[in-house]
Amino acid sequence: MTTMISDLPYDLLSEILSRVPIKSLPKLKTTCKRWYGLFKDPDFVEKKLGKAASEMVFLMNHEVYSISVEIHGIPKGSWASMGFTGTLTIPDDSDLEIFRIHHCNGLLLCATMDCRLVVWNPCTGQITWIKPRIRYNSDDIYALGCGNNKSSSLDSYKILRCCDDNHEKPESEIYDFSSSSWRGLDGVTANCFIECNGVTLKESAYWYASDEKETPTGKFILRFDFATERFARLCLPLTFRRDRDNKSVVVSVVGEEKLALLQQFDHRVHGLKYSKIKIWVTDTKIGEAKDLSWNNFLVVDLADDNLPSVTSFLLDEEKRVAVCSDAVCSDPDTEDEDRSRIYIVGEDVDKFVYDDVSTETWPNQPFLVKYIPNLVHIEKDAPIVEVQKKRKRQEARRTWR
Repeated sequence: MTTMISDLPYDLLSEILSRVPIKSLPKLKTTCKRWYGLFKDPDFVEKKLGKAASEMVFLMNHEVYSISVEIHGIPKGSWASMGFTGTLTIPDDSDLEIFRIHHCNGLLLCATMDCRLVVWNPCTGQITWIKPRIRYNSDDIYALGCGNNKSSSLDSYKILRCCDDNHEKPESEIYDFSSSSWRGLDGVTANCFIECNGVTLKESAYWYASDEKETPTGKFILRFDFATERFARLCLPLTFRRDRDNKSVVVSVVGEEKLALLQQFDHRVHGLKYSKIKIWVTDTKIGEAKDLSWNNFLVVDLADDNLPSVTSFLLDEEKRVAVCSDAVCSDPDTEDEDRSRIYIVGEDVDKFVYDDVSTETWPNQPFLVKYIPNLVHIEKDAPIVEVQKKRKRQEARRTWR
């Protein structure tokens, strides 16, 4: 007697499919109703996500790329290289120009040059366009968040938009995927300058921000909690140089539990110009304390011929290095062009691994994201029977031809 795969016990089928590369799973979901239901099972999704390998995603020249960065020989005899492993293209819109991305649990929120918003799952290839209540502006601040850190349901996701539509009073609004609509947050505003791209960790988004009045004490980490839908101000590291004119201050995520903060400023030693980079990492898991507590992680001095301005960074805690991106503005005196770069910095490492001409202009700066694939569905799926009928019609056409 021949055993069909459809006859396999549920647990065995789940174990077999959990070994399939995560990017191949979306192609299998319409095989049959049983498999379709399995891919929507939260236990299966969580089991599969636990095995998913993270990727490094790079926004540059309005396109999104997957990249790999190899670092060997740390700390002595260091060697590093970078390669492009693919171009991530939004379906049916290959000419779309993206200037900002925000990552949360396998989904990318993309703001486009023509002031539109799209949520995209690069793993499944699904997208959903988010329509505004009135309009979007190029200087809006966005964040994508989720109430469940391992959610397999789009209904638990939300989008925060901080805007100034009437040019008098800043406002905040939330797009709730459970209702597919925007709603205003009455009386809830950031009421400060958000000075870098934000990141999402757990159920909150984080930015480096400052008060409207430039004072040393008016600098802080701004948090938005997607559960309570409220802002809070959190402390910076005690050794953060508040008296400096910062060249760059950027936040990043380390693993699934910690935040990192990078401060960059120029200084002179014996008449020579250097750029100092200081990096801190939170020493407690996010959510375990009301405020942030920081540990010094890395301090690097870059010489005069290597003075980048960091736009984003990702940490390798084990090797104690940072992978950074930067944008170099053109110089009319030297006829140098705008450039996008990726480089590695550490205690004994200072190496550029990518340097090329850029079409970016502020605020369309290169940006690095640590992306972990997710199977969350963001489109309304066609009934499984209809999908199978469509396949049969396509096969019939190919036979007829």
